[in-house]
Amino acid sequence: MFDLYSLLAGIFIGLSLAVPPGPVNAIIAAESVKRSYLAGIKVGLGAMTADATFLFITLIGIAVLFTGETVKMMASVAGSLILAYMAVKILKGHKKPLKESGKEDIKNHYMTGVIVGITNPASILWWVTAGAALIANFNAPGIAGFFIGIFIWVSSFSITLHFAQKKVEWLYPVIMLASGLVLLFFSVMLLYNAIMMAL
Repeated sequence: MFDLYSLLAGIFIGLSLAVPPGPVNAIIAAESVKRSYLAGIKVGLGAMTADATFLFITLIGIAVLFTGETVKMMASVAGSLILAYMAVKILKGHKKPLKESGKEDIKNHYMTGVIVGITNPASILWWVTAGAALIANFNAPGIAGFFIGIFIWVSSFSITLHFAQKKVEWLYPVIMLASGLVLLFFSVMLLYNAIMMAL
């Protein structure tokens, strides 16, 4: 018999991971408004690939490798630099009309999602703790539900923002500015974490 309970539980856990504000959501918001909802979804799919990578690592039992201070510090520095670069690009072009901004910034949305997702210490920490527990307590439907939940958020978030901005012209620069500031905040926080670990 198909385990509907595990599937639904997985969906809700996936939503709980995907919905809170973070660097991936900031990029999804910016690209969904600036380009298309497909661009935002591609970023989200990249981040989901990063989660799948952590899932694989957890499954083969070497997630403990990500608990070392050196690995955390390197991930924090790499994530900080990537997010800072993206924040500057977004903030520099947040007032430009949609058509002017359309050819700039991110070239590969999917890979951007992968890189940001896999270098985000918060994701690493989640998978070492809650992710490990997910694998220990869930069967295949639960794990499938987890990724379904993330995709539900990524697609609905991207589509909603994209079509909402077409009806409200002032929404575009506001979302771009907010997205850039959120990315910059996370960049500073990651760099701060790296410095604290190095001391």
